[in-house]
Parts: sequence; structure tokens; C-alpha cells
Amino acid sequence: MDIKDNISRILENRRIKDKEDLQKRKEEIYEKFPRVKTIDNTIKAFGFKAASMAYDGFDVEELKKRLKELEEEKQTILLENFYPKDYLKIHYHCNICKDTGFIGNDICRCRRQLIIEERYSQSNIKNLLQRENFRTFNPNLYSKNLYKDYPISPYENIIRVGKDAKAYINSFDKSSTNLYIFGDVGRGKTFLINSIAKELLDRNFSVVYMTATKIFSFMNDYLYAFSERKEFLQEEYDLIFKSDLLIIDDLGSENDRNSNESNLFDIVNDRIINKKSIIFSSNYSEDELREIYGERIFSRIMGSSHVIEIYGDDLRLLF
Repeated sequence: MDIKDNISRILENRRIKDKEDLQKRKEEIYEKFPRVKTIDNTIKAFGFKAASMAYDGFDVEELKKRLKELEEEKQTILLENFYPKDYLKIHYHCNICKDTGFIGNDICRCRRQLIIEERYSQSNIKNLLQRENFRTFNPNLYSKNLYKDYPISPYENIIRVGKDAKAYINSFDKSSTNLYIFGDVGRGKTFLINSIAKELLDRNFSVVYMTATKIFSFMNDYLYAFSERKEFLQEEYDLIFKSDLLIIDDLGSENDRNSNESNLFDIVNDRIINKKSIIFSSNYSEDELREIYGERIFSRIMGSSHVIEIYGDDLRLLF
């Protein structure tokens, strides 16, 4: 079963469960308070009558008034017996789209989240996030001695980086600041962004993680695809622009950078305009990034980003 089919099945099961749960609540209340069942049956009968009379051009104001009185009586019975007044209304997993996955023709946030979870599940990234997160993060892997000409040790720096990352997470829903995290290979950049991703996923934000190579390959595939193929790719394409957080890992490592510059600018520019956050991870410093992509893209990235550098010895040599 592909991702789309699986998500449609999940949403259908949610709608079925919504109705089943409502029916159970009705049976509970009807048994305890038979008057509520009588009221519901009367409301249903009056509703049909009002619709028929309105269709034939008759005045239905008195029926509407009576329907309102019955609803108020039912709510009074519920509230007096310590039930919420909406106890006999259907409770959706997502009130925005009523568990359809769509708001008009637009994809609902809940469906986007399901797509991401399915993609993560199939790529086994959730298992990776169980291993690489703030709970398993060990700052003692970094040296407490000064490193090259940096003013503070790698240990002191990574402690500061960790605090910055947690502040970023805690203010995520209030700020659309981007992060540009750079450093040599093996310094812990991917571990850091995985830790951030897990925290935000656990808080029900939608997070899309893609390497630079993969995201640009996908963009080119989408842009040059025929209509049927493009329709198949549309939901994943939309996630790149609409997810709460987009992580682009290993920026600058992709081949044929010139052909990707317009895609990168479009992604960055669109997400900045719509206040959607991006985390960039790269082996390249700010000056090197300018040389790779030019002033236009450099300014768009750096003008919206908090820059974090991770330095020290290659952690891979410790294992």
C-alpha cells in the first residue's frame, strides 16, 4: 500500500471511529436520561418538518424556536449531570477538516502530518531519532581545551549551541527564524538537527527532513514531470513549502549546483514570505556559502538565519 492509500485508510478509520464513539456516548446518555432520547427524536422529526415546510414556502419561525428550546433543554440535562454540553456531538480527531484531510481543495495540516509520519516510518528515520536526541546528547565528547584560534573550547561552544537549540524549539510557534548550522564533517551537525526535529515532532509540528541532494533531485523531478507524475508528487511538493519546519541537510554537497540555485531561492523565499522556518546544515562557512551560491541566495539565507558553528575534533574518530 502506498503512502496516499495508507493515509486515506487512516482518515477513513478516524471518521468511522468518530461515529462509533458518538454512538456509544448516545447509548450511555439515552440509558441514563431517557428524556434526552425523546428530545433527539423530536428534534429529528421537527427538523424534517421544518425543511419540508420551508421548501413549500411556509413560515418556520415557530418550529425554529421550538428546536432551539429543545437543544437548550438537552444541554441543561447534560450540564446538570456534569457532562460537557457537546457530549452528544461528534468529536473529530481534527476539528479543522473534520477528519477528511482537506479544507476545500487545500490539504489540511493533519494530513500533512500523516504524510510526514508515513514517510518517516518508511524511511526508518523515527528509529534514528530515538537514538539521536537531546536525551542521548553527550557534550563531554567535545574537548574542554581551546581549539585552534577559537575563543572558547568546543565543549563550551556545544553547551551554548544546545541552549540556543532549545530556545529555538521553545519559541518555535512564536518565531519564524531560520538556523544555519555549519562545521566540518563529523562535528555533530546532523545529530543536533535530528534532536531538534524530534522535539518539534513530539510537539505535533510538521517537520520535513531532506538532504540537499534529495530535495533538488525531487524538485527537478516534479518541475519536469508530466501531469500524471506531477499529480502523484504534488503532496510531497506541497510539504516542502507548507510544513512547519523544513530541514535541508548537507547544503552545498549536491552536484550541478547552478541548476539548483533557482529551486533553492524559490524554496527559501517562499517559506520566508509565509513565515515557515528552515534549518540549513552545511560543511561550508558563511563566506564559502556566498562563493557557492552567489550574493542573492546568500543574502536571503543569512538575512533570515541565526548562525551556529560547531567545531572541534572529528567525533567519528572517538568510536
